[in-house]
Amino acid sequence: LAEFPSGVFADLYGRKTSFLLSTALSVISYSMLILSQSIGLLCAAIVINGLSRAFSSGSLDALVVDQAPEYGKTVQWVTSRFAIIESAGLAIGALLGGLLAGIGTRYHGNLGVNASIYACLFFLTLFYVKESPRAQKPAGFTADLRLFKTQTKNSLAFLRQKGVVRALFVLTLVTGFSLSTVETYWQPALFTMQPAYWAYGAVNFGGFAVVMLGSWAAEKLYSRFSHHGLSLLLGLKAIFGACLLLLLFQYKQFSFIAVYLVAYLFLGGSSVTESTLLNHAAPSSHRAGILSLASLMLQIGGLIAALCGYFISTYSRFQNIWLLSGILMLISVLVFAVIQLFRARQGASPVSEEVSADEPRSI
Repeated sequence: LAEFPSGVFADLYGRKTSFLLSTALSVISYSMLILSQSIGLLCAAIVINGLSRAFSSGSLDALVVDQAPEYGKTVQWVTSRFAIIESAGLAIGALLGGLLAGIGTRYHGNLGVNASIYACLFFLTLFYVKESPRAQKPAGFTADLRLFKTQTKNSLAFLRQKGVVRALFVLTLVTGFSLSTVETYWQPALFTMQPAYWAYGAVNFGGFAVVMLGSWAAEKLYSRFSHHGLSLLLGLKAIFGACLLLLLFQYKQFSFIAVYLVAYLFLGGSSVTESTLLNHAAPSSHRAGILSLASLMLQIGGLIAALCGYFISTYSRFQNIWLLSGILMLISVLVFAVIQLFRARQGASPVSEEVSADEPRSI
């Protein structure tokens, strides 16, 4: 619920302010989880944790992308490094999480480390992250509300653009659906093949590792084929969709793990390409809100997948969810590929696949 409004807040009041609020809320939520002895306090902690995640999405990304030209960095370099560092953090957390669970009771080790990390992030952001003052400074509740509504309306208007923007948001929705089906069902599927228990951790770690590799490779590919960014994205998404279909037919653990890792390799590559195209298309004044909209679409895709997964796993093999997600991904890719081809044959002005991040434009 707070995903998109928090992005608008970041655009109006500052991305640094939004990220500071996010880290402060995280410290509060994890501290409450440590102390929670009742269902009421637990629910309150989860709500605050959700708010912290909403205020973090898009805020720091938008700030770094805006400042990238000052340091001679490209948008694809920024999005690639974000993906690599995030995957590294997830991999380290996956390895250490089990060890921390043995400290104290009720996961106090995990929760305490999380609260400490976010406290450090708060002070690092406060003292070391710089941001130029926002061009628009709301004054008074009525003026704030009016400006907030205008900013929200303009950000939503971005979704109505044809070409790359429409393709990006549809593909993000389908990716959220597909990603949810893989993350939810890969462990139950592997369990049916009776692997050793250590294999789950190894596969999880390997998935993060290949995402890092795919993210690094995508930066190189995009730098070389930047004027064909959407075509590159469609190709990477098509391979990811094909891997989803292949997962359905794997009955041996080594072949299953191999297909899983290949899927995440191309998922990492397509995510960086997708983020780069979106950051190029989004105007700086609305970037955080637009990135939050993309995050919202990803989560909506995951919610739809959860509902579909319930019905599919109730009435058939749960692995059939990969058939549905693979077909949806390949159909989406095919539709936008045909549209691109049709526009080219009609001699229409080509769809801009890369826009300068600093180029002013109206929404």
